[in-house]
Amino acid sequence: MECLDHIIGVSRTECECLEVGIDPADRQSKSGIYLDEVEGGLKLTALEKIDCQTFVEKAKQAIKRAKDMFIEQILAAYYSSSYKPAFKNFKGKIGKKNHIRPLTNLKQYAGLALKLNYIRGANLTVKRIGLILSQESDVGVYVYRSYGSGGEIEQVSVIEGIPTIANIASIKELETPLVLPFHDEYDQPIRYYFVYDTAINGFPRDNQAGCNCGGMDSILKSYLKPGGISVSNVQDMNTDKLSEYANGIFLDGEISCSSRSMVCNLLAIDESNTIAHAIAYKGQELLIEDLMGSGNINQYTMLSKDYLWGKRNHFRKEFDDRVLWLSQAKPMELVSDCLVCEDGRMVKALIR
Repeated sequence: MECLDHIIGVSRTECECLEVGIDPADRQSKSGIYLDEVEGGLKLTALEKIDCQTFVEKAKQAIKRAKDMFIEQILAAYYSSSYKPAFKNFKGKIGKKNHIRPLTNLKQYAGLALKLNYIRGANLTVKRIGLILSQESDVGVYVYRSYGSGGEIEQVSVIEGIPTIANIASIKELETPLVLPFHDEYDQPIRYYFVYDTAINGFPRDNQAGCNCGGMDSILKSYLKPGGISVSNVQDMNTDKLSEYANGIFLDGEISCSSRSMVCNLLAIDESNTIAHAIAYKGQELLIEDLMGSGNINQYTMLSKDYLWGKRNHFRKEFDDRVLWLSQAKPMELVSDCLVCEDGRMVKALIR
């Protein structure tokens, strides 16, 4: 998860072995917290005769595992009996395959617009794209995005080489599924546009927007509103005037609402660096466990095994306390729309 990259660093210690061996990225810490500076933990400055590179590699592995364990445990804390899913997952087509006649009165750029509802944590994954055009062609479909009503249009992707047969649906499997989030760092409603050039590729057939998928139709409407667009200029696509047609395009994929993305939203409102502290404590716990399992305790430190075991248990508790506090003090409503609270809770304690 990119938002957790460099949330804590390995070390900022100045020593000879680190001048060459450590990656500069391992000295980066967005929180200002470093693993080897955790009070009571294993410290690089305490190493004298051993190969400090071994310690650095173990520290890097511990941080990586600590971040993974934080994600797993914070999600488990939110997915408790106090929350329930707010949305059902959608799987099917957006845009129908049925058609009757050609649409010959369209402007140069035509296609399908998706007006997304504001849902933090939701993603549309497009696995296949289909076209129903009135002539044989080799089509490129351009994917654009805008924010809110009247926002600037920007290109997201292009899907090239879609061969079409006149008046027959053609489908292209995407080698890499196209993942389109419903929410990002700009914190505004998002609209996506799938368009092609009618001057080059000809006019489409009149397939309807929507999904024609029984019970899935109401699920789709809970996520977005599809509709057709036809404009002379790409920058004019951001309009509320959508037609009932999908203009020859249909998308095959899934929409899911996952709380996994809430970790980054949680990080954005974590003013006290609680997440960074939690990861640092878990990293020290894992580092001590690795050392205890290696049988080389005296090689790294003169501390007794009992003392190290006690510190390991202390760091585990510090991590668990912070995860619990975050899940209670930062309710899901602040970080994701994928879960809804089933009961009320109050947290008075302050923790860092």
